[in-house]
Amino acid sequence: MRITRPNWVKHTDEKDKRSPIYSISVHPDGTRLASGGLDKKVKIWSTLPILDLEAEENEANPKLLCTMSSHTGSVLSVRWAHHGRFLASGSDDMCVVIWGVDPEGGGRVFGSDEVNVENWKALTRLVGHTADIIDIAWSRDDSMLATVGLDKMVNIWDGATFQRIRKLDQHGDFVKGVTWDPVGNYLATQSDDKTVKIWDVTTWTLVHSVAAPFANSPKSTFFRRLSWSPDGAFIAASNAMNGPVFVAAVIEREGWGSDISFVGHENTIQVAAFNPHLFLPPNAPHTRPNASVLVALGADDYSISIWRNTKHKPLVVLQNLFERALLDLCWSNDGYSLYGSSADGTICAVHFTEAELPDIAPHNVTDEILAEFDFKPPPRATPRPLPAAPTASSTGFGPSVSSGGHVNVLQPRKAKPKPLNGKKRIDLSGGGDSRASNGFGPPNNFQDADAFSSAPIQPLASPSAAQASTARMFRDAHSAFGNGTSDGDNVRAGHKRKASLLVEGAERVPKNRTMGGSSVRTGEVSEIRAPRVPVAGPSGQSGRFLPLPGVQNVVRTQFQGSELEAQNAVQAGQRNKIVLRRDGQDQWIDYVPCGITILSVSDKFGAAAGERGELFVYSSAGRHLATLKLDSPISEMTIKGGQLAVVTAKCLLRVFNMTKLKSAVPPISIESLLDAPVDSSGGTSNALDLTRLEVRPNGVPIVYTSEPCAFVYDTNLSSWTPVASPWWIAHSQQSDRRSVSSGPLAEIELYLSSSWTKPDDIGDRPQWFDEAVEMGHLESRMKASILLDSKEEYRHWLMKYAGVLGREGFRERAEELIKDHVGPIYQHKKDLEWEDTLFGAPKRDWAKPLLATLASTTALSGLANHWQQLLRNASAEENAW
Repeated sequence: MRITRPNWVKHTDEKDKRSPIYSISVHPDGTRLASGGLDKKVKIWSTLPILDLEAEENEANPKLLCTMSSHTGSVLSVRWAHHGRFLASGSDDMCVVIWGVDPEGGGRVFGSDEVNVENWKALTRLVGHTADIIDIAWSRDDSMLATVGLDKMVNIWDGATFQRIRKLDQHGDFVKGVTWDPVGNYLATQSDDKTVKIWDVTTWTLVHSVAAPFANSPKSTFFRRLSWSPDGAFIAASNAMNGPVFVAAVIEREGWGSDISFVGHENTIQVAAFNPHLFLPPNAPHTRPNASVLVALGADDYSISIWRNTKHKPLVVLQNLFERALLDLCWSNDGYSLYGSSADGTICAVHFTEAELPDIAPHNVTDEILAEFDFKPPPRATPRPLPAAPTASSTGFGPSVSSGGHVNVLQPRKAKPKPLNGKKRIDLSGGGDSRASNGFGPPNNFQDADAFSSAPIQPLASPSAAQASTARMFRDAHSAFGNGTSDGDNVRAGHKRKASLLVEGAERVPKNRTMGGSSVRTGEVSEIRAPRVPVAGPSGQSGRFLPLPGVQNVVRTQFQGSELEAQNAVQAGQRNKIVLRRDGQDQWIDYVPCGITILSVSDKFGAAAGERGELFVYSSAGRHLATLKLDSPISEMTIKGGQLAVVTAKCLLRVFNMTKLKSAVPPISIESLLDAPVDSSGGTSNALDLTRLEVRPNGVPIVYTSEPCAFVYDTNLSSWTPVASPWWIAHSQQSDRRSVSSGPLAEIELYLSSSWTKPDDIGDRPQWFDEAVEMGHLESRMKASILLDSKEEYRHWLMKYAGVLGREGFRERAEELIKDHVGPIYQHKKDLEWEDTLFGAPKRDWAKPLLATLASTTALSGLANHWQQLLRNASAEENAW
């Protein structure tokens, strides 16, 4: 099992801060993930860089495929049709929008830096609700679409014409979840009236109302998303209670009983989602008694649990994935990937291997088992497909009409078809012809709406077909945006596509003028002269100098296809030159008065260190951002994001924020970090060396020494703080446990542990030695996570630390930790000068999982329960005000 949390999947507000992602849905072919958020947008993401780290790091693979902005309110639900040609989205603007792909679209999003690799157009909008639309569901054959909302209504729409078929109005409160019976006989809806209602889709009559499991359920959850098992046997309903325990209720098809429930979450369950596949033992008959199912539950305790109906315990529980409530879950069509979204504005992807799910059955087995019900729906009148309306108004939508069955139709503008002269159009839908066998996408001209809607529906894609579709999609994407274009310039993702790539005869956009052309790279690299030795300071000043690189005839560095090169003058009459080269072409050139010893470059800027202490900083276009003269030549230099860190030969470190053109860290000495360590006998060894220099995106520098040890500069205390050292490696019981993956602290510890071996004999361990060192190590890791701005690692080590305190029963230390996160209860927080935020979030949000961890321990459960009650009282009082 592999868990990823791609930080680039996000919806943002006006201040570019993450906003909640209310809903996600994965395309049947597995290549696309749709998301809807508070920012009123629907976004479509590629799943390949989410599931494949190598693909994520390859800039030829686009991540964001499309951004759609037709809604005027927050997007609360997004759902793909099973045939994959339509995407439905519901919003608090009271409208449902049906989207279809336009193969001729794409390009930069108006008023934004985002680029649409694909273009999805609003085909029609469904008007019929009078309040927020909370959930959407397509029937298994896509013949109908159900929508529910805060107007207490359930609307049923035709899946071809999108005319309203029926309105169901027997719920007494907000309707927050809907799911279809895979057999085709029933529809289930869940409401704040604390019932799940079962409807017969042949007569649209109410069959049964299930109330018992929800009698004590709170109305605080935003969603009550329920799910029907793929074999049609039962429903998993969210937001149920079993006495005081939060559960997901199991409603059986036979008799609609609800005696079984999934128990284990510590807070309200908001969403349930079944894996679309059944699971069968090897060589077992394809019958319902032999089949089992998987269901995933997402709750307000920030965790996901995955259950098999034949087990009394969850197969896996994924805790602390998010910082706020989990709002939606969806499985990929192949059954191996689970996606979740949260109110904290992030998503996660959980991918299983075939070895972990060995008994997964193909979709045809599900069809065989569903056929056992012997249900045959009554014939329905064949509806007229989505009509072609007259030319649309400037708003993009037709005139508003009453909600009595008609819908507003969006008619795409027609354009005269242009001959392709044998050239194949770039097609990201999975093939050159949009009428391909996977049924994805309308005809190429996108004008024949009748043909688009009435095209035959293809069956669900198999895993192999999904992989093939993904491969085709990114092969075509690479040819359009990577190095494989045959129409001239290399066009990269993030830049607008040239019209010549899409339409024959379109005029080429002229190239920007660059300085120079294609220069010849110098082959052999040799040293011209030795480095300049710094002059010693006045009497009393340290004479410690860091080594300097010699001056070579050529110095080079690269970053994502860009190469920064310095050509130093070898003989009289020559000039020292700096060149930025992309794809073999010189982009800009600068001449400097000194030899260059070190280069560093990123996507934002480049820097060159001169042999006499000069520092030249350039923008990506070659503009001079800064020219500085430092105290001595530069020994080490590095760039991260918009931060530039340098260490001079006289052991002075500086950090510059080149985005703001300000000093992030004033000149500070690292000489004390290089003092010779004292051994156990009291003697000293040789002085240490600076082995590595890093800088975090927040401007915090990291210095590695040969001890080995890593130090981070604490700007609040104006001092260096060790964040990883041989002491912890040798003595702490936590030293052999890896932190959360890809975190900066984990990378530091891994780097140091690879160059230092834990000794066999570490001396005596007096009483309480192990406990003291373990807690000290965890406290050091928590502090380091704050300095490194790594909230995922802070959460990880905070929970570990709370577990140790609870295990050992250290009540006073636990109470100090709680007070630091909860703050003053009966005094104004400013009276104690308490910092009420951490990583940009309220500290009390961090206190909730901390108290939950302590409450699960035997020794400190009473203390945690006491503070949980205080926190609830304080929150209630604040809300009252």
